[in-house]
Amino acid sequence: MFKHATWFLFALLLILPGCTAPAVVEDVESDELEIPERLNIVAATAYREIDRVETMDLLSDANGENTMILWVSTGCSGCHDWTEKIADEMRNGNISNDTRIVTIHRYPSFESREDVIEVYASSNSSTESLWPVLIPAEGQPAIDVDKNKETEFDYSTAFETPATPSFTILDGEGNTLWKNKAYWYNSSVLSEALEILD
Repeated sequence: MFKHATWFLFALLLILPGCTAPAVVEDVESDELEIPERLNIVAATAYREIDRVETMDLLSDANGENTMILWVSTGCSGCHDWTEKIADEMRNGNISNDTRIVTIHRYPSFESREDVIEVYASSNSSTESLWPVLIPAEGQPAIDVDKNKETEFDYSTAFETPATPSFTILDGEGNTLWKNKAYWYNSSVLSEALEILD
């Protein structure tokens, strides 16, 4: 009986929607530190023409404007759905190509740069991002805007371990204005985000 229940629970976990990540081992010392209020990321891009630069400083590139971050992983169906729908809205002229959207890869510890490019930065993919794709390295620290130096926290921890997919809107100063973690595309959520972006 126990054996059947174990297999049932295992099967149930496999079919539940959502993206999973390996357990995060917390650094005891970093628990004593405070995450800065204003944050920035400087990371490698997929380096396509639309990415503009090989390494992007998110706030410098924003030039004072708000930026919407779409946090993604490669095998995340919800991430694919959001990327496809936002790209469709751009192709249909409902969202300007100048809208500040940036995709940031969330799990460099177990998804390679090549995997991210294949899914989000390849013209052969239905999930190609029509906006910049940032691919930070594993353990890459976030930047403390006020001190203009790297924090003691990796970028994921500094941004409160965002789910995939989820959104964070930063203003041009690195303050978080809005967050949302709707798993599947939702036009109301996108409309709300676009209003904040303007």
